[in-house]
Amino acid sequence: MYTMIVDIMTLSAMCIGLCFSLIPILRFHEKSDGAEGYILVTTIFLPLLYSLLSVSKLTLNSIHLYFLLAILVYVYNGKNLGRLYFLLSSLVIISYLSMLQKSVSIDLIMYALLNGSLTYLTTWIIGFFQVKKVIRGFFSLTSMWLFEMIFGLINPNIGPQTTSGYFIDIISAILVLIAVHYFDRYLDKKQEIINELTWQANNDELTQFYNLYRLHKNFDSEQFNQKMLAIAIIDLDYFKAVNDRYGHNMGNQVLIIFSKHIHQYLAEKISRENFDLYRYGGEEFVVTIRSIGNADMDSLFEGLQSCVNAITINKLNEVLSFSGGIAYFGNHEKDPLMTFEFADKLLYLAKKAGRKQTCIESQ
Repeated sequence: MYTMIVDIMTLSAMCIGLCFSLIPILRFHEKSDGAEGYILVTTIFLPLLYSLLSVSKLTLNSIHLYFLLAILVYVYNGKNLGRLYFLLSSLVIISYLSMLQKSVSIDLIMYALLNGSLTYLTTWIIGFFQVKKVIRGFFSLTSMWLFEMIFGLINPNIGPQTTSGYFIDIISAILVLIAVHYFDRYLDKKQEIINELTWQANNDELTQFYNLYRLHKNFDSEQFNQKMLAIAIIDLDYFKAVNDRYGHNMGNQVLIIFSKHIHQYLAEKISRENFDLYRYGGEEFVVTIRSIGNADMDSLFEGLQSCVNAITINKLNEVLSFSGGIAYFGNHEKDPLMTFEFADKLLYLAKKAGRKQTCIESQ
């Protein structure tokens, strides 16, 4: 009995350690497209699976829970990675046994592949049920125990074949699943904190749109700059006078409504994916424009001016308007800062010319 308890603690502790290493890496790693991404996740997985096989074989004299990592990745990280790991698990099992035995029979290869296919198929079917991940994980692990028992009886080299071996498998897998379940909840809470901090760092607290930090971060992104067409800087006319006359709360309300009208108008005219809106200063906003489709820049911002003029706010008598400056990215060596500085100069000219207008650079 004491030996069995030690074996359970050894196997479960090892599997929990491997899962705690694998799951957060896969969850938080920078996802890459194509071959690079598959090479990365394969490189992470292979040594961990080899550790499970070798330690369980050397310590417990049998290969235990060899599809456990693939199941938990499928359930807690995603189907694509899990599917890949089921395939890798079968191949690694065959390779590992070939190193131990110097040669592997066709029957053993077929058993390993069939075991992996059946366990994957059961896990895939269970995935269609709208239940909690821990429940899906439990039923997937149950199928793994069943197939390990069957194939262990057929060929002792690919699974436990004793009552004590099955008991060690079941208890260890349950302990691992419980640990992974609570670890996943812990990661969810950490992710929520990260998301909240990221949002606060990138968004203006008042208007909820992007802030100056996000603007400069995007300026440093080559992918972002490749898609940029123009930069517009929009300044709410006579905002200081409104703020002084009606108070800070009214001023904030005006800024919020003003920014939302800008966003809504542009989303309707050129679609949401073609621009981003940032709060740059007290009453200044920056619009980075990727495309205006068939629209004309002059007409687009004339329409925006009319939209802003039509804004009505309770207890506010003034008619809102804005001054704007627009510079084209391609005219300034595709340098976002140079484009931004030129748009700022055009904004100054619009203000100097009497406000309520937009100065647009020739493309």
